[in-house]
Amino acid sequence: GAAIIAGVLYFILSGGSENNQVYNPGTYSSDIVLDNGKVTVEVTVSKTKIKSVELKESTEEIPVFYPLFESAADNIGNYVVKEQELSYVPDEYSSVTSGLVLDAVERSLEQAKVN
Repeated sequence: GAAIIAGVLYFILSGGSENNQVYNPGTYSSDIVLDNGKVTVEVTVSKTKIKSVELKESTEEIPVFYPLFESAADNIGNYVVKEQELSYVPDEYSSVTSGLVLDAVERSLEQAKVN
């Protein structure tokens, strides 16, 4: 009886089995190609969670020519990590930029998913 209770407690506290794994842990990236260079969106995941979303600029011109990328990526990254989903709704001023960043995040998560 005690072994059964211990087994049930272990199963519940450990979150079930390995079948709950959603992602292969690591950092995955996707590029957004722009006229003046490219921006790389890096998504870091654990087995079950999105841990971070970061923007990596390849050139110094990106913030000059595309000033909304950094703030859009920060907003999206904070939302995705907190909510663990991609249903972010951008404001009217950054909808195109946010759409590009969200697409890159989605492509990165597709790379990370367990098959």
